[in-house]
Amino acid sequence: MKTDNSLVQDYLAAVEREASALSPAARQELLADLGEHIEVALAERPGRTREIIEEMGDPRTIAATALQELGTAGAMPAPGADGRRRRSPAWLPVVLLGVSGVLPSVVAGLLSDVGNSLLSLVMVGMAIAGVVIVCRSRHWTVAQKWTGLTLAVIIPVVVRLWWNFDVVRVGTDGDATRAVSDGARWAVVTATALCALAGVGRLWQVRDRSAE
Repeated sequence: MKTDNSLVQDYLAAVEREASALSPAARQELLADLGEHIEVALAERPGRTREIIEEMGDPRTIAATALQELGTAGAMPAPGADGRRRRSPAWLPVVLLGVSGVLPSVVAGLLSDVGNSLLSLVMVGMAIAGVVIVCRSRHWTVAQKWTGLTLAVIIPVVVRLWWNFDVVRVGTDGDATRAVSDGARWAVVTATALCALAGVGRLWQVRDRSAE
């Protein structure tokens, strides 16, 4: 016949097996909490081990509940060389957003129409990648992400769309208007580039260094 200690160990081992989807830290915390609860209950009701374990619930149900409550925070990290979750470095999205926001302004007018079109596609891809990485990163809070991305992406994109579909269309009516538009165009290009730099600078400044 199994002793009280054996019953407890078997029960905790069953919970550990069912909770294999949790991260090691979350799994150990769950087992520690269950063990402490059982210990307190046994102190109050000595010799009622089997009854207490039955009251605790099925190991599979306990594991499923813990996984649901913890969500992705308690999920098993992706395997890496050191067994920890791999994270994109903070500098990667900063570089992607900075280059995609500034480079088109620097080379504007130096490339052919085809070259500008290809450059635009590449820069759009880099910007999208940067936004996705920032949104999924733990280096910034939600508020910091919104601030940085608003400056680095949202404002420049809105201004450029407004310029391309409104001002530039009007500016093709005559040479005088075109000349004014060309001058204003460089002002817009410079302003959006500076805005993008301000956004990526803000992201870099407030990044969580402990997550690196």
